[in-house]
Parts: sequence; structure tokens; C-alpha cells
Amino acid sequence: MESDILDSHGFLIGEELEGDDFHYVEEDQKNENIGPSSIPYPSSTGSKNNDLIRNSRIGELASNKAGLQGIDKEKVKQIIYEASKNSAFYLNEEKKDEALSIKLKQMMKKYESLKKQNLSTINSKVDNLVQVAERERDLSHIIVHIDMDAFYASIEERDNPSLRNKPMAVGDNSMLTTSNYEARNYGVRSAMPGFIAKKLCPELIIVPCNFDKYRAVSKQIREIFSRYDPDYTPMSLDEAYLDITKYLDTIDESPDNVVEQIRREIHEETKLTASAGIAANKLLAKICSDLNKPNGQYRLQNNVDDIMNFIRPLSVRKIPGIGRVTERILNEMDIKTCGAILDNRVYIHQMFSSSSFNFFIRAALGIGSNIVKTDHKRKSKSISRTFSSLSKPDDLYEKLRELADHLAADLLKERLQGKTIAITFKLVNFKMITRERSVKKYIHTADDIYNIGKQVIFININRIIPLQTFESTLITFINRF
Repeated sequence: MESDILDSHGFLIGEELEGDDFHYVEEDQKNENIGPSSIPYPSSTGSKNNDLIRNSRIGELASNKAGLQGIDKEKVKQIIYEASKNSAFYLNEEKKDEALSIKLKQMMKKYESLKKQNLSTINSKVDNLVQVAERERDLSHIIVHIDMDAFYASIEERDNPSLRNKPMAVGDNSMLTTSNYEARNYGVRSAMPGFIAKKLCPELIIVPCNFDKYRAVSKQIREIFSRYDPDYTPMSLDEAYLDITKYLDTIDESPDNVVEQIRREIHEETKLTASAGIAANKLLAKICSDLNKPNGQYRLQNNVDDIMNFIRPLSVRKIPGIGRVTERILNEMDIKTCGAILDNRVYIHQMFSSSSFNFFIRAALGIGSNIVKTDHKRKSKSISRTFSSLSKPDDLYEKLRELADHLAADLLKERLQGKTIAITFKLVNFKMITRERSVKKYIHTADDIYNIGKQVIFININRIIPLQTFESTLITFINRF
């Protein structure tokens, strides 16, 4: 995705596309083979609560991920509400929703005022900006986005066939990292607390994460990617971008056949399936990879007419970087598709910062980066774990030691060292705190990471206990050799 963008109101518009090769929450989004849930419908709630479960992350847990399209979303939202009401998570979402509602009210007041004004002069300026964006369009590359299907869950099913055709998820009672498609039939999805998932699907099997195994499989998949594009860009353990333009110049095959071959090799060597999108740039390829999940692919031809016919009716939420909050803002302006972004471009120009406007317009035109390369100058490496609430410092230090060992092992593999340790704490009330400490010499050993991290924890111990999860990150890298 493009770099993070904050508009003048502080809302996140663009999320990171060029991410670490290390994320623990998968983001599959489409599958038509779904079935109904048989869970009894709970009692209804008041209108305020209904608004909250519709607009907040509580409602987000019943989103359009792969395998979730055919479920009764309102039913799932009610069950999630009943399971989470009065929890720290719910109360925190309630506060955030109230703050967002106030900001939305202010924005809509400005929007209504703009609609009464003569904006013809600004219209000309905006049209010129759109023409500038259009000149950036490049249709000379064939970009592929490959995304493994329910990666962690599929590995566990492969290694334990008794899990197949049963609703299962990977994670723990605090948080799930992914679920298989059978579990998604019940509304169970990634980034959902396990205890809520159990309410949706009492027979759900939860398997603990095994990241060493997932990294090993990811290494197999990346070796396959390198056969077609040595400079592929890994986005996570389970997805990557490839530029197969040069490869296609060496053979007499269509892009469709080459991508089918890549997916076939992945299946033959790992017994796992992958989905893919093929398009002129990374933005479009990522969108396309969701269209025929699981185990499918979609190609968008490299010509302007096909791209615009594809992108105009596309929901704004399908754009990588537009999340729940931004979607809600745009929907309040009756902007629900990329075509509506273009049709209302003058209002978007006046309502948002210039960087946000540029992000919106380029996305709505289907214009994105086609630069695919391995990042040899990564700035950080992180390890994260989710666990049951910790309330004792010794337990926290024990978890820090575990993270330090894993982080040091990864650094050794990549021959990296750094000068700054950053630790992000997620409290039981779901608030986030990040603290960091820099040292004069470069470090890479587990003991050094642990000792510096322990200082960070000790200084902040009264603010962070009890704790839900934390992430240790070493930043400011150089190569050791």
C-alpha cells in the first residue's frame, strides 16, 4: 500500500503496503462457498448499541473477509455484542466511536456548507490535478500479487488431517490470527478474540500458533517466487508482489498461464493453495487477488478502459488503505464507490489534506506503484505475541526473554544489528503505549535485547500492568557483514 496518510482531521487514510515480511494477522477477503450459521439469534439491543456494533471494530469483526459474504452479518454482530458488552474492549470502542461521531459532525457541517458554494474555480484546479495524476499511469508492467489462502490454518490442516472439514482457527482465547473457511461460515475471523469466536461457533477448534513452522513454509514459497522474479517484494509470511514482465520476455506464455504455473508449483511443493491478482500495478493486483479466493486468480487487462470499468463501481472499502473509519467518513458524504470519489473530487479536495486527496484520486483512477524490489534497507524487525492478561512483572520479563530470543535469531539469520529497542504495549483496556530506548553501540544478541527491553519495562511498569500483549522491535539497522 501507499505510505501512511493523515488528513487534516487526523484520520488515517492510507495504510502501509510496503510492510514487514512478518505479520501475524492474515487478511483474506473473498469466498463464495459459505453456509448459514445455526446459532440462535440473541435479543436485540438499543439503537445506540446497534450503531456501535455497526460502525466500530465490533461490527468490523463481521466484515467481508473470504468466507464471510453469505453469513447473516447482523446476527453475527449481535452475538459479538452480547459476548463483548461491558468488556474493556467494548468500552474502549464506545469511547472511540463517540469521539469519531463528534469529528464526523464537524466534517459534515463543513461539507453541507461547501455544497452551497460556487466551486467552479476550484473545479478547474482539481481537474488539473486529476490530469497530473493521469500522466503517472504506467501500463508497461505485469504485476502479480500472490496471497496464500488461510495460510496458518491451512498449514495446520495439512499437518493434522483430522482438522479438515471442521471449524478451526489458529491463535488462543485472547486473539485469533486466522480461521479456516469452515469457521468463517459461522462468522469466525482473524483478529477476533477466541472467547468471542467460541460464542459464534461452540465447536470451534483453536490450535496454538507455531511461527517457526510458518516461517519454514514461507521460505519454501519464496524460493518459488524467486524463480520468476528474483526481486519480488514479500509483504508478509503469506503474500508477495512479483513483477513478471522480464520473465514473460523470455518465454512464449501468457501472464495467466505463468501465474497458474506459480500457483501449481506452490501446491505441489507445499500442498497449500494460493490466490493471485494480475494487473498493471500493485494496487490493482492486490484488489484482484481477492476476487477469486480461495485457490483462484483474476487478471485485469493493461488498458485504461478495462481498468476504469473495473474500478469505478468498486466499493471504496476494497481500496487498500481505506479502512473502517475512512469508509464511514466517505459514506457520510454518500461516497461509496471509486466512481463517486471521482464525481465528488472537488469536495474531497476541500475536505481533506492534499496528500489524502492525491491518495484518493490515484486509487479511484486505478493508478499505483509498479515498483517491485526486495528492500535491502529495512529499518526495523519486530516480534509480537498475544497472551492472557499479565499482572506480575516477573511474568512480563519471562515473555520479554522469549521475544528477545526469537528476535535475536531472526537478526542472526539476516546478519543485522541495531541501536534502538522499541516496545509497544497493549493494555487490557486496549490502549496502546510505545516506549523506546537507544544505545551507543550496535546490538543483536538476545541478552542485549532483553537487558535494554527490561529497562524500558521497569521504567514504565506502573503504567502497563496489567498487560494484554506487547511487541519488541529493534530499529536503525545496518548489515553486520
